[in-house]
Amino acid sequence: MQFVMPTATLSVLLLLVVFPAQAQSPAPAPMDSATVTALTGLTVPEFEREMQHFVQALGVSCGGCHVGRGNFASDDNPRKVKARQMIEMTKALNAQFFPGHTRASEDESVLGRVTCYTCHQGELKPKSAP
Repeated sequence: MQFVMPTATLSVLLLLVVFPAQAQSPAPAPMDSATVTALTGLTVPEFEREMQHFVQALGVSCGGCHVGRGNFASDDNPRKVKARQMIEMTKALNAQFFPGHTRASEDESVLGRVTCYTCHQGELKPKSAP
């Protein structure tokens, strides 16, 4: 007894072999929030990575700038307002002195060459010159 594969089934199998499904993950969503004013234009993963850069650069947890774990939108902590000012200062320094800088990797800060770590070096208060 000989098995004959229907033409439609054979066509589908051929398509799967010739044009395998590409395992593409959807593009990351942009960080879209009215309270995000200094770090605009980032995707959610980029934004979260940048927040981790701040944690490392300042040696603080999220509560260093945010009121509470579930209330990231609040501006009730004066450190968050100061952080925005410092981010704008950092962006201005990078625009003026390193306008052509491109990140070497995704792990590098989106701010540029000058980052929070440049001055803070893991501490809440910026380091001062000896």
